[in-house]
Amino acid sequence: MNTSAYDAKNEESFEAVTLALDAALNKMEKDSSIAANVTQLAKLAGVHRNTIYHRAWPLERLREIKAKRAQQKNDNAAAIAQTRTPEELLELSRLEIVYWFTQLQDARAANIELQASLRKTAQARDMYMRDHQQCLEVINQLRIDILKLEHTIVVLEDEMRNLQGG
Repeated sequence: MNTSAYDAKNEESFEAVTLALDAALNKMEKDSSIAANVTQLAKLAGVHRNTIYHRAWPLERLREIKAKRAQQKNDNAAAIAQTRTPEELLELSRLEIVYWFTQLQDARAANIELQASLRKTAQARDMYMRDHQQCLEVINQLRIDILKLEHTIVVLEDEMRNLQGG
């Protein structure tokens, strides 16, 4: 069997995957709405994630795209900050503080409610555990009474047999 045919087919497949990965990375680079991660790249290229992990260059390009996006985000934030007056920045800061203060107050209120709910649940659990224990004690006492009654029945049956047969 000629292995060169297989080698040629493998080479074609390798090149096709390389081209698909390159096209997907280019698309990802141009469109910032596409997440820059291995899963998304695999979907765009139509390959398995392991295919990407086995090649170093797609991972490196993904890191570059992520770094480029982060830098653009920082540049945009800096540009926006430079166009604002100090009064506008102060007002934005005040609004940010009010937002996070409100978030903190909401979290504290939720925490208090959850703690109250936890206390009620713990009290209910303790009550049901006491009731359970009391029921077990009653059941055990009733079992003891049943054993006594069964023993009494056996003794009475023996007495009746002795009186009838004797």
